[in-house]
Amino acid sequence: MLCAIVNNNVVTAIQTLNPNDGTGAYQAAAQSCQILIDITNTVPQPQVGWTFNGSTLVSNGATSMLITKLAFRERFTAAEIVGIIQASQLQNTEGYEIQMLLQNQSLATFVDLTRSDVAAGMLLLESFGLLTAGRANTILTTPPTAIEIYQG
Repeated sequence: MLCAIVNNNVVTAIQTLNPNDGTGAYQAAAQSCQILIDITNTVPQPQVGWTFNGSTLVSNGATSMLITKLAFRERFTAAEIVGIIQASQLQNTEGYEIQMLLQNQSLATFVDLTRSDVAAGMLLLESFGLLTAGRANTILTTPPTAIEIYQG
């Protein structure tokens, strides 16, 4: 189950824990925090920084901009992805830079839409004509849906 770990009435972590997996991780987490709340089916999905008012979790107004790698890829159209893949196969500086961007995403655990290097990579794709003007901004600033947010 997806659990919000609450300390001092603030969600300090979100973890997937199973009380019956035999590892004791669920029990250890429950003992080391103020309260452990099952948020598996909660919509909208609570995030780190939300507050606990004694009975419910309340948004702090901030939206996590950490998304899964798949969610990031799905923000691109099929035509954009095909163009990026084709351009990455060019044996020139543009192709090598695109290969580097794809490798970085492959190595990442998640994509932080607020990072300057992610923005720079997106603007690079725009400058190469692989994204239309303004697409990078749209991809980077659209608030994530509950399913897109990286739960780590």
